Amino acid sequence: MDLENIQKCNSEGRKEGISITNRGEFYKEYDNRLLHHSVQSLNNKILDIVIMLATENINVNILCFTEHWLPEVQMNVLNIDDFKLASNFSRKHSKAGGSCIFIRNNIQTEQVEYLQELGKEKVFEISTIEMPDKNAILTCIYRSPDRDFYEFLPKLELLIGKVSSNGKRLILCGDLDINYLQYSGKLLDLQNVLLMNNLINIVKPPTRITYHSVSLIDVIIVNNINKEIIL
Repeated sequence: MDLENIQKCNSEGRKEGISITNRGEFYKEYDNRLLHHSVQSLNNKILDIVIMLATENINVNILCFTEHWLPEVQMNVLNIDDFKLASNFSRKHSKAGGSCIFIRNNIQTEQVEYLQELGKEKVFEISTIEMPDKNAILTCIYRSPDRDFYEFLPKLELLIGKVSSNGKRLILCGDLDINYLQYSGKLLDLQNVLLMNNLINIVKPPTRITYHSVSLIDVIIVNNINKEIIL
């Protein structure tokens, strides 16, 4: 899976094409295109998502959602036309949160149980799939802002180590609740872990814009292949 294959939609619904050579003015055709959305209740947004997929020429075939807010029983019966649920993390002991990955019906993937075992409510809410034909593992992670970042970070390091030891490329999207636009010790520690493992966040513009704040907390992290990435 090349970096050009990835497309991101932020929590405000604004689409941004990611490629090596353009700033999103047009979309190219690739085998796989990914959309991440911090959806804050998938059940309430499902119609908007279906309409967007049907009417906007974005050709997405991988959907990653954080904060879907649904229990597992509801996720298992949720329907998105032409997509199937490939992996899911739902909370069992509290409300909200969660992460999930939907893929087009014609895409073959496998669950990654040894990574799913890293999941922990509010700390490391992970859904993950392996894409054998791409030699890649895709993970979607949500971290709650009311949990200790330094409980999250060791789990991230374990994830990176397990993927690397299996000879796979890592594609990680989600909401880690670390603002890339505001310097902090937590951001520095996150960036150091990524740098040591040859990983970069390729999302550059703000992903959440309100009247009172601008932040970049929704990320797509990939192996650094030493190419100039422009969003």
